[in-house]
Amino acid sequence: MMDYHVHTRLCNHASGDMAQYVACAVDRGLSEIGFLEHLTLHEQGRHLSMTPMDIPLYYYAARRLQAAVKGQIRIRVGLEVDFTPDLTAQAQEIAECFDFDMIGGSVHFIENRNLVSSRAGQNPGKQTDPDLFDRYLDLLDQMADCPFIDIVCHLDVIRKFGARPGENFYRKLDPILDKIAAQGKTVEINTSGLHHRTAHIYPDAQILAKCRDKNIAVCLGSDAHRPEQVGRDFDAALAQLTDAGYTHVAAFDRKTRRQIPLARITGGVNTVFEISKKPEESI
Repeated sequence: MMDYHVHTRLCNHASGDMAQYVACAVDRGLSEIGFLEHLTLHEQGRHLSMTPMDIPLYYYAARRLQAAVKGQIRIRVGLEVDFTPDLTAQAQEIAECFDFDMIGGSVHFIENRNLVSSRAGQNPGKQTDPDLFDRYLDLLDQMADCPFIDIVCHLDVIRKFGARPGENFYRKLDPILDKIAAQGKTVEINTSGLHHRTAHIYPDAQILAKCRDKNIAVCLGSDAHRPEQVGRDFDAALAQLTDAGYTHVAAFDRKTRRQIPLARITGGVNTVFEISKKPEESI
């Protein structure tokens, strides 16, 4: 089992250090843990992120920790890049300075509005605003064009606070999923939504079924912000993947994607198979 979305206190809104997260992952029998620390260049979110100057410390700390655990678990290291169109080139330049295993992309901001903030007036709440949803989808569409982003994180996080997208949302999302498939990107199954007001895994079952139909690879992420959250609710995620018809999940190593059969995960065997970055036939 792999958890590819883990944060630490380096992002300024989580607790615990890398070693504590790794210890929890080992205790829970995970074969891989992936640190995906925030890189937010947007002015409104910089205080909830590493700065570019923090990244060397972060990167080399993860690589040193891999040597220290002596094969107990594989440690992957990447970034969760907060997508902002006019800062994309800067984010790409930073991301390409290090030999990261994977780069995730997230849409948290629409201009100066923080969609995932608990502050009143920032997030959509339970209200379904078609214009806001359209603007979110436009940013998601632009992010899908970014060649350095490997993973689309919590794809429908805009419903975090209970907003329910209508059929137009799913209809307009469809060509974006086609683009994600054509670009060979991976969609994250993010279990943190079960602990948000929406009470659903990201993406929801309807979107996940579309991903399966389009042969889009998926990976697992808890979005842990405390060590004890590593791997949480993965039983529910695996059940949802099985219901959607998935037979494999994706894993990463130095930007190369691998596919791991779900049967080997549920059976406790962690054999992996090297494949290309192209969309796979068996997902």
